[in-house]
Amino acid sequence: MLPGRDGITVVRVRDLHGRSYRVGERPHDIMARSRDWMLWLPWAAMAGISVLQYGYGVALIALRHSDRQDAAAFGVLALWVVFQAVGAAATAPLRRQLGLGPVTAMLIGALLCGAGPCTLSATSSLAVAVLGYGVLCGAGAGIVYATCLSTVASWYPEQRGAKLGLVSGAFGYGAVPFIALFALVLTPRNHAVVFMAVGLCVLVIVAICGVFFREPPPGWWPAEIDPKVWVVDKRLNRSLLGNAPAIRQYRPGETARTPAFVLMYLILVAASGAALLPIAYIPSIGLAHGSTPAVGATAVGLLALVNGTGRGVASWLSDRLGRRQTLSLALIAMGCALPGLAYSASASASSVAPFLAFAALSGLAGGAFYSLFVSLVADYFGEHSALGNFGLLYSAKLFGGVVGVGLPAVLLAPERLGVAFVAAGLACLCAALMPRLLRRPGYPVCRLPH
Repeated sequence: MLPGRDGITVVRVRDLHGRSYRVGERPHDIMARSRDWMLWLPWAAMAGISVLQYGYGVALIALRHSDRQDAAAFGVLALWVVFQAVGAAATAPLRRQLGLGPVTAMLIGALLCGAGPCTLSATSSLAVAVLGYGVLCGAGAGIVYATCLSTVASWYPEQRGAKLGLVSGAFGYGAVPFIALFALVLTPRNHAVVFMAVGLCVLVIVAICGVFFREPPPGWWPAEIDPKVWVVDKRLNRSLLGNAPAIRQYRPGETARTPAFVLMYLILVAASGAALLPIAYIPSIGLAHGSTPAVGATAVGLLALVNGTGRGVASWLSDRLGRRQTLSLALIAMGCALPGLAYSASASASSVAPFLAFAALSGLAGGAFYSLFVSLVADYFGEHSALGNFGLLYSAKLFGGVVGVGLPAVLLAPERLGVAFVAAGLACLCAALMPRLLRRPGYPVCRLPH
């Protein structure tokens, strides 16, 4: 029996795996409203920051940057990705050490996110853009990303994969209105006004959503579901159909020392680099081979839309087929999409319909990666430290940003970007074999005699 509020009976329940749950309090008892608020507010905040990643390449094409400027500008985006990954990975331990609640974290993230576009509107200095957009804005996006996911995960422990897929999906399709705005309105003459408006919009959306964030007590579980039944009943918990639970709960320090984590990290480096490549360079590779800026913007918008919706599809499919099998399928899809993008964009095979189709396929696979890894981490290392462990794994995106965004800008001219697309596709096809090697840590290895 645990102390509750207003005479509410709260009990601590343990399942057959030794995991404990706090049962008895309903969302209205904790925050005087439905937990749906803690689904749609993070969803809106994630949609608000999505333009910072997905709209960048379209904005560069709209501003008609020269090749030399493009290399420096894409370097800023690569730095943004690096600090977004670092910010997301560091948010959970820093919040725990400093005692920061979700409201404070979201307000800090809102200020940093809004600083990025506002910086671009106020100066043409590369050094200031690196600091304001690459460093501060990237770190702010990571803080918002991690806080939104942790809030949703704590309120929906029995629907973690599906709800996190829905909320993280907003990080994709939330950029679509901004991409359309950049394609239709943005010019070198009005870019300062447009970027300032976007920065203020991001700031206001994230701050307003963040003010209402609340978290339940540690280990909270919905009172209407028996957790001891949940961990064994495949009719109630459909994810058990193709996925076994973790044998015990691993903390981030223990997780990082397991072979399974190292293998997941390597897969995510390849997957994130491949996913970021089309986000950044689809408009550039299309324009270099004769496509119009409108086609490039349409392709990125379609990629972002499918990227967001595909995360929920991947979560649903992985509950039926298994996480490893679905991850392999996503890697194969990306391995086919990237060479297809390069081929359909080339002068000898220029066609809008295949170009858009391969852009959508790359978005579907790219969105699936992150949704699958959230569930994989919980399945392999336990639910109690799932978000901290995922943050540690998510830091692989910083290497993906360097490989998928930074190196192509430095090494390749726009007309030769197809080489990077083909190489990334081949890397994904090779990585598709790696999920079969994943083994849950702690399970004994049974070696029968010959």
